[in-house]
Amino acid sequence: MTVGEVLFVYMFVLLAVVAVLGAWHEFRRRRFSPTPSEDHIFRCKGCAYVYTDDTDVARSRCPQCGVVNDVFEF
Repeated sequence: MTVGEVLFVYMFVLLAVVAVLGAWHEFRRRRFSPTPSEDHIFRCKGCAYVYTDDTDVARSRCPQCGVVNDVFEF
């Protein structure tokens, strides 16, 4: 084998290992990261309690104090 062939094989193997490790890391990240919730987020105007409710609800009653609140926008 010539020096050029040895360097090519070395770089090819190195890049293949990096690609496999990158794919493995991405697979594990997608598998274990939490999925975003579809629920609306509410913040009570009376007691400042933060809670979630279903997406089909535009106004929700606070479970702590009973005040009706609108969806909280970030």
